[in-house]
Amino acid sequence: MKKRNLLTKEFIKDNFDIILQFIDLMKVGIFITDGEGTVIMLNKESLKTSYLDFDDVINRNMHELEAIGYVDESSVLKAIELKDDFTMVQNCKDNASIFITASPFFDRNGNVDLVICTERDITETIKLEQLVKENRDFSERLKKELDLLKNEQSRYTGKIISESPQMKQILQTAKRIGTVDTTVMILGESGVGKEVLADYLVQNSTRKDRPFIKINCASIPENLMESELFGYEPGAFTGADANGKKGFFELADRGTLFLDEVSEIPVHIQAKLLRVLQEHEFKRLGGQNDIKVDVRVIAASNRNLLEAVAKGEFREDLYYRLNVLPFTIPPLRERREDIPFLVKNFMHRFNVEHKTMKEIDEEAMAVLERAPWPGNVRELQNVIERLMVSYDSMRITLSQVEEMLEPEKSKGPGIEIDLDKSLKEQMDAFEREVLEHYLDKYDSAAEAARNLGINKSTMSRKLKKYNL
Repeated sequence: MKKRNLLTKEFIKDNFDIILQFIDLMKVGIFITDGEGTVIMLNKESLKTSYLDFDDVINRNMHELEAIGYVDESSVLKAIELKDDFTMVQNCKDNASIFITASPFFDRNGNVDLVICTERDITETIKLEQLVKENRDFSERLKKELDLLKNEQSRYTGKIISESPQMKQILQTAKRIGTVDTTVMILGESGVGKEVLADYLVQNSTRKDRPFIKINCASIPENLMESELFGYEPGAFTGADANGKKGFFELADRGTLFLDEVSEIPVHIQAKLLRVLQEHEFKRLGGQNDIKVDVRVIAASNRNLLEAVAKGEFREDLYYRLNVLPFTIPPLRERREDIPFLVKNFMHRFNVEHKTMKEIDEEAMAVLERAPWPGNVRELQNVIERLMVSYDSMRITLSQVEEMLEPEKSKGPGIEIDLDKSLKEQMDAFEREVLEHYLDKYDSAAEAARNLGINKSTMSRKLKKYNL
């Protein structure tokens, strides 16, 4: 049934200020055109979705606005053409998505006299729907990683190999503060054993039999960080789990939460982290009520956090709140006394795993002690495992170690010219090799990206491109 227009164009013109004042009170966007599609009135809410000023839109025809790209397709023009209500999702500038219903009103002769449109900005709704999908995908991946982590933890012996004075002092301090629940910060280069020290701290604490959750902050997408750390309430956003979701802080209640690469937490979420450290409470995403928790936080970073503070990438107040009990683990090149004991420990582990009884020559051990080990303990462990599985002999010899370490000295990206491949193919191959090299060297993609001088989103696209 056609709607008769009780508000004529003349009536609107005669009562413009009164009608505008009335529709400005509405919480949805409203704009009105004549039967030709020329805008004769719009409210403030409509201007929010249009990203234009009042004078930029008023008295302009939708054909013109469509031609300049203000909208991809005009719902007004469709309603005039069809002489019926028309509903659509309209794409505007700045990637905004607007849900619009255009309703034509008719004069006595059945001609379209006015079109009244209502608008609702659904940009955030669409983003939240995508967020839910990413959240579910991430949760599945995280579950698999946690299962792997549990298997890895079952191999942990609860001991740290230490002969150097520096490490002995660190372990003595770590053991002494076992009964203290103060926040701990562990600093050091990649591969020095920050996570192992976190394990040691927990095993010598009063919370050793309570939840211990380890999180690599660099592995959590930025748009999921808040919901993963603090959880969300039922109905917090479109598509959210009907039961809501607990975050890592709730899961670690009465236990310990290890935040590795804490510098990768976005600044806008650092304020919420600071509050839970100070007040021992937080709100879930979309929640109104404070949730009390008793969690000891151990943070770790391979970055210079004071430099990050100076650059505005890390909150100064959060830095000092985390840095109450700091530990700095020296790189392996500064504690070479530990190398023989680490080698023997790794060999014992791999002998058990691979059901062998291999030993190492003194000359081979001496070379290992002199090596620079830029990847620290993790690199040493990897080299020992390769030595154990790459040769059939029951002894690791000097020549084997030199052969294994030589590529490490010169290891770096390289590519041979292939006349049968295009420039793009060869450049892609080189880029892939560079990425693989940096991923091998650093703990995470985020750290690799930082050292390559690219942002995390660029790194993410390249990893997806090369299926790395």
